[in-house]
Amino acid sequence: MQLTIEPTYTYLIPDVPTIAIALVGCGGTGSHIAQALARLAAHCRDTGGPRLDLAFIDGDIVEAKNVGRQLFSVADIGRNKAQALAARFSAVFGLTIAAFPQMIDGTWAHRLNARQSYGIIVGAVDGAAGRRAIGDLLGGTWWRLWIDSGNHEHSGQVVVGSTRVTSQLRTSLTNGLCAALPTAPLIYPELLKDAPIRPRADCAAAMHDNAQSLMVNQMMASIVGQYLYQIVIGRRLTTFRTVVDLASLTMRSDPITAAALSAATGLTPAQLRGEAPSAPKKKGKNAA
Repeated sequence: MQLTIEPTYTYLIPDVPTIAIALVGCGGTGSHIAQALARLAAHCRDTGGPRLDLAFIDGDIVEAKNVGRQLFSVADIGRNKAQALAARFSAVFGLTIAAFPQMIDGTWAHRLNARQSYGIIVGAVDGAAGRRAIGDLLGGTWWRLWIDSGNHEHSGQVVVGSTRVTSQLRTSLTNGLCAALPTAPLIYPELLKDAPIRPRADCAAAMHDNAQSLMVNQMMASIVGQYLYQIVIGRRLTTFRTVVDLASLTMRSDPITAAALSAATGLTPAQLRGEAPSAPKKKGKNAA
């Protein structure tokens, strides 16, 4: 028997001195990601790594049901989530974290200033509107990567992408390198469709009703944090998606291979590698 190993491609991040990271959504998963971002920024400062310019974005107010499930205290009730987290982690780690106490929408293109740096958007939002707004930011002058985290009751996925246009994935794999990665909506188109309005549909309410695992948000944030660590410190990625199921305690990460990207996007491996389609074989005279 012959064993064929699918080659893994590498997605490289440029060696820039400053990286801007905007966290959109500071609730269930987002509050835990906020802590991971602050720790990473302090680590970079103390070890001579790149400077991280952090911004937290959320228009929600801390409610009593958020305490204990999200990283908020009783004293935070009534405060804006982004401002509460930015103030806390700025004080704890000696950082200056910007806070925007509004929901992100299509008007944010020039409100987040990441000029002359490499921008990463981290999405921890529940709805389609937030993801559509994040998608509008991606691919501009400076926002280059979108790390999207989404979860259900006991499962979830983290996707790292650089483009929301399928055509940009064609010929993206060459010479061992990957030039573009699919964003979450290219893999899960339903993420951009507005869900029917249902009462108590947010993550905090689901957790309050014990419909959502107590640990799922923290787990998703840990995965996002590890991706960010690889991007900021290692400057390279060899995986683009991680799927978790806490009910069965399983996790799977998809490597950046032609087969995995093909399965995720519907493009053929040949299209991803920019290869000409092979001509169909002609049948001989005696062929059945």
